[in-house]
Amino acid sequence: MDTYVRSLPYFRRGTTGGNTSCVEIRGQGTEIILDAGSGIRQLGLDLMQGPFGQGKGTIHLLISHTHWDHIMGFPFFGPAMLPKSNHDLRPAPAHQAAVRGPAASRHFPVTLDTMLADVDFVHLKDDSKTTVGEFTVSTMPLRHPAAPMPSRWKRTLRFRLCHGRRVQRSAAGVMDHYFAFYADAEALVFDAQFSLEEAMEKEGWGHSSSLVGVDIALKANIKRLILFHMNPLQRRKAPGDLRQDPPLLRSPEARSGLEILLAREGLELEI
Repeated sequence: MDTYVRSLPYFRRGTTGGNTSCVEIRGQGTEIILDAGSGIRQLGLDLMQGPFGQGKGTIHLLISHTHWDHIMGFPFFGPAMLPKSNHDLRPAPAHQAAVRGPAASRHFPVTLDTMLADVDFVHLKDDSKTTVGEFTVSTMPLRHPAAPMPSRWKRTLRFRLCHGRRVQRSAAGVMDHYFAFYADAEALVFDAQFSLEEAMEKEGWGHSSSLVGVDIALKANIKRLILFHMNPLQRRKAPGDLRQDPPLLRSPEARSGLEILLAREGLELEI
């Protein structure tokens, strides 16, 4: 029975997990976290087992946007409670107040100002490059509803991290002028919450489809596509198109050199 279960695709033998967005990028001496959804709580507990549990080192937290599912976990991030630990938060300029919100006294007993770690805000600008440890981080505005009109699409960022090889963290985007930003990335973590039909019905919600991700990955010559950002209300814990077409993971696109993976909690990849 165990052998049979292990032979099944992951989304049939288990679930992707229930936490919201949080991705860790670990370099040689550099710790980068992409977004602070509820998954950052468990990540903080894991980091506490190492030097960060002794208040040593700096954590760089990149915030793509401030919807609840991307910031709700920060007040529960253990390393932020320790003295001498450094935390470098990098939201867009308009997002600082929103990041502080979940850790405000009316919501949580420990506020950002009373956390013992040294927390510094470093504002990221659109279409910019900055150095984070041994990584170069590039930004580009993302079409995602994160601010009121008329600038509603300008306060959400996608990130590209370069360190010899490149990892792209993004949500939806299919327009030609984005392909240069994605081009030749080693891996693309792609928001694939909706089916293609749902993505068209809910245009502007900030989520995309696994089929769109495959199209972008092929056109941008990306080596590894990681489908990300699941909807917990879906009966099967898989992106929308995979509910209708599970063989996508074994498609001709995958066999042609594009590796397609389903993101899940605890998944570790070496790049």
